[in-house]
Amino acid sequence: MAQRRLLGVGAALVLAACCLGAWAAETPTSGPQVGEETPPFSVQDITGPAKGTSLCYV
Repeated sequence: MAQRRLLGVGAALVLAACCLGAWAAETPTSGPQVGEETPPFSVQDITGPAKGTSLCYV
C-alpha cells in the first residue's frame, strides 16, 4: 500500500515538473532572425580557382 502511494506521489511530481518546464520555456528560434547581421566566418575553399584557400563569404 505504501509503495503505491509513493509511486503515485512520484508520478504526480514528475508530471508537475514537466508541466512547469513547458510553461516556463521560451519559444525557440532557429537561425538568424530577419534584420540581424550575420557574423563573419571563414571557410576552406575546396574547388575552383581559390581551391585550398580560406575565405569569408560575408
